[in-house]
Amino acid sequence: MLHAVPSPLAEVQQAPARIVTGLYLRCLRKARGIRLADAARDTRASTSAVSRWERAESPIRPDTLGTLLRLYGVADDHAIFLVGSLPSQDYDRSRHEERGEGQRAPHDCWVDVACDEATARHIAVMRSASEVVQYCLQVPAGLRTEAYQRVALDSNVCADPDEPVLGLPSWVHHVDWAERQRRTVLLDETVLTWGRGDHPATVAGQLRHLADLVSRESSDGQGLTIRILPTQRALFIHTVGATAGVTLHGHRMVVTVGLFPCYETGSGAARVISAGLHEAVGAAWSREATYEALVSAAEGVERRTAS
Repeated sequence: MLHAVPSPLAEVQQAPARIVTGLYLRCLRKARGIRLADAARDTRASTSAVSRWERAESPIRPDTLGTLLRLYGVADDHAIFLVGSLPSQDYDRSRHEERGEGQRAPHDCWVDVACDEATARHIAVMRSASEVVQYCLQVPAGLRTEAYQRVALDSNVCADPDEPVLGLPSWVHHVDWAERQRRTVLLDETVLTWGRGDHPATVAGQLRHLADLVSRESSDGQGLTIRILPTQRALFIHTVGATAGVTLHGHRMVVTVGLFPCYETGSGAARVISAGLHEAVGAAWSREATYEALVSAAEGVERRTAS
């Protein structure tokens, strides 16, 4: 049962397709070395208008989006998918009722089914967000040792990569982690035992790396925070699985990855998942307990490997 109370809707929520498409436009433009002024000239708009589209601060016309996608070299069928995913320019969520068990208005939820481009966009969202709170069943992108990375991204383990790898669209290799990202990673307690049998040395090294990251955390709560979420008490987030709450250009979204990346804003489902993440943060072990558990787990793996 969820003990955290979902917050009421306190702000106008942009449709997630707008938010993610805006970031996509920005990443494509930067990767191709195109200036805001050049994009503005081709769309007969101001540079501030292009910037607002990229930050999902104002809606973009379908024909203008098509123009930018052609400028950035996006294939026609993919461009048609993105244009069709956006709500109309005059869409106003407040004029629509929330319906169904998920309490969703139209355009509250967007499933990105564009295969490799969808995977790349998900990576860009997680890297570009100013704030991330994520629950993970496996050590996530950005926190892995090189050896663990090879195991984690093995196609037999991971269906879709969460790091830029060979074969993904080239633009995503230009997306860096946000310099001042505030990121809270809640690692499921099972991470302490994952992969011990097949890759003990790799697991031990990864656990020590995580412990080192915990030891270097900022005391003011900024930057990276890593905590272990115990499994002894079933929480709501355990029923949801790996998920994240992100803030991107001031817009809050819930992000999950199943067969495809899924983004949700504003709905009752998004509010409940956000409350579940908040509950999980409160239930996680302390910094000291997390550090001790990681070191103890690493030592245990090393002892068994040596014996």
